[in-house]
Amino acid sequence: MIKLAIIGTGNVAFHVAKAFQNSENIHLEAVAGRSPEKLEVFSTIPHRITDLKHLPQVDIVVIAVSDAAIAEVSRQLSGYTGLIVHTSGSSSMQVLEPHKHHGVFYPLQTFSKYSELNYREIPFCIEAKLEADFQTLEDLTSALGATSYSVNSDQRAALHLAAVFANNFGNHILTEAQQICEERKVSFELLKPLMEETIRKAFSIGPEAAQTGPAKRRDTSTIEKQLNALHDPEQKKLYTSLTEALLKHYER
Repeated sequence: MIKLAIIGTGNVAFHVAKAFQNSENIHLEAVAGRSPEKLEVFSTIPHRITDLKHLPQVDIVVIAVSDAAIAEVSRQLSGYTGLIVHTSGSSSMQVLEPHKHHGVFYPLQTFSKYSELNYREIPFCIEAKLEADFQTLEDLTSALGATSYSVNSDQRAALHLAAVFANNFGNHILTEAQQICEERKVSFELLKPLMEETIRKAFSIGPEAAQTGPAKRRDTSTIEKQLNALHDPEQKKLYTSLTEALLKHYER
């Protein structure tokens, strides 16, 4: 049985805490956070603490806080001798030094507080300084029913950057698309089959091969017509920027 504590009260901490509680091979001993109010959602955890001095002795401490706060939390755990990991995609493993046992436990997924997740479909990027600790992180991932991948800090940072393009930027594009639909009083839901097929093709034949649309066809007449149909200057700027990027890419 792996004894574990989580430091953090955000979306990642909320979801992994829930997953750990549902695992037969993990005992979630404590959740720590600065705000007593934010700790209220962890009411079923044995220990909810606001002072890291009261953190119980466990096998693994998972730091699930903002990137800027990881180093400070690590310093506050100077007397802890077990395995300490963070869940960040863009922070290196070295931010947890000088702890002898340290690593990374990064779930490559977007987390919203009350969205249900299937951990069998979530890749966990793990890294550890010591081989024995790496094995422990493999066991931790398996206990969630998830799959682990050995990914070093440079590779993980690249994955996180790619995820920003694919997920964060992609989601913003959908926000703009929804706004255009609402302004013209047409259902945003009509785009769902298109987006599902877009994702399917991107991971089947590759996004470059799957690319379609007026910029790919160099259809300047349609591009000009659509630009004229946009009333929001920010949408015009975004459309122009993305169109120019596509035109240049397919000139290669």
